Amino acid sequence: MEIVLASNFDDRLVAETRDLPVSTFFGNYPRTLTGGGRPPAILPPVDAERFRRHLEVVHRAHRVFYATINSADLGLHEYQPGFAEAFLKEVGDLLDLGVDGFVVALPLLIELLHREHPSVPISVSTFARVRTVNQAEYFRSLGAETIVLEEANRDFALLRGLVRHGHRVEVLVNQTCLSGCPFRAHHLTTSSLAAQPGTPCPAFEYPILECGLEYLRDPGRLLSSILVRPEDLEVFEEVGVSRFKISGRNKPTDWLVRSARAYAARSYPGNLLDILSFVQVRGPRGFLAARADASPEAAAYAEAFAALEGLSIDNAQIPKGFLRRIAATDCERLSCAECGYCGGVAARTMRIRGQPLRAYTPPPGLRAPAGLLPIIGSAPDRTTPAASGGPSVAAAVPGRATAAGSAP
Repeated sequence: MEIVLASNFDDRLVAETRDLPVSTFFGNYPRTLTGGGRPPAILPPVDAERFRRHLEVVHRAHRVFYATINSADLGLHEYQPGFAEAFLKEVGDLLDLGVDGFVVALPLLIELLHREHPSVPISVSTFARVRTVNQAEYFRSLGAETIVLEEANRDFALLRGLVRHGHRVEVLVNQTCLSGCPFRAHHLTTSSLAAQPGTPCPAFEYPILECGLEYLRDPGRLLSSILVRPEDLEVFEEVGVSRFKISGRNKPTDWLVRSARAYAARSYPGNLLDILSFVQVRGPRGFLAARADASPEAAAYAEAFAALEGLSIDNAQIPKGFLRRIAATDCERLSCAECGYCGGVAARTMRIRGQPLRAYTPPPGLRAPAGLLPIIGSAPDRTTPAASGGPSVAAAVPGRATAAGSAP
């Protein structure tokens, strides 16, 4: 087993996971030329010196660090003269700091990076949305060596095919995205553009709110999401996958350590939500509650999300063969209502304030909250010029605008 663990740039994280099979940490500056897959407002500020010191700690622990340059959308800036040169300079600066490899989504960036640095390892990000062996083969032809799966992490026919063709596969385990999420493309674009200079960062990502409403309508859908329990890692290992990614660059160190220990132990007997992101409910609940006084609509949705406070999943009660049953089901061609397996497990294992799921009544009138878009607005940019990758990030490409409060 290898664990690929998100870094919040706290050196204590490295120290407290030294006894675990963590091989790789990943992260980046909050803002970069291409963006790093997370809105900067939720990430810890990092300057070059802190970055360098953290990499030294990682390397002393005999681990490696991959920088995330994994945006799925460059905002058309790739067409500007000088973009490729600016991108390669940013890559070179990260390598000079001590970065060992990169996580990348766009074929253009993989091609540029591999041509300039052919020995540097590249992982294909979940933002690339690899769903076929042919896609993976194309990325390998460009120079990538690892395929990271998220929304296809329960597609065992794909996993077997990738392994059969010699691909190193990494599976993201602790996210709670809807299976077949219709909001995924919008979310990836939002996350990608928000982390680029000259682009305002929204205070909250609207697609997460849309996902959260689906869980308010039916909390049992959590069990049919893309989550992977620690107890089910063996199902992946049996098909040749032994590299598992734990996300959470915005999480506190204790949370990351707890999640890493659970997956390393292949067991977590408590509330499964303790080690899962569950951002679809946790995020909107806090964001909307903080704005309830300013907006009646925000107050109404904050009250709706409060209905899921106290939600728990008793992991010890989930059947041992849970994922094996899913692996044997053609989820791509069945609706959850038609199958019903995950819903049945949810009914037996999920509680809301100690009450069984059957006692839950969804809040009425849950429509798409488009009226909240104006109050989502822009978050203050907490990044400094150094934390944004230095002044060259915004200035390197001629004509690229700079957002108020971001690096010049």
